[in-house]
Amino acid sequence: MEEYTKETTFETVEEDYEFLDSVELDGETYFLLVPASEGEEIDGEVFVMKLIEVDGEEMLEGVDDGEIFDKVYNIFKENNKDEFEFLD
Repeated sequence: MEEYTKETTFETVEEDYEFLDSVELDGETYFLLVPASEGEEIDGEVFVMKLIEVDGEEMLEGVDDGEIFDKVYNIFKENNKDEFEFLD
């Protein structure tokens, strides 16, 4: 499977967001984004976006399903527990 990077995948995402990580769940790829900030500290809402294909083009779609969001976010937290301090 092709590895997705910020440069190759987020060409369509506005520069208002920063890439945190990607997570695989049930054969789907999800990306975690936060609003862009000037400082090093991430302070704000985390967005989970699902990679989808529309008319042969890869796009990101927001995840509205709370159960999927929680599963993806929990995988992200486990994978990044040494890199970030989680307050929730």
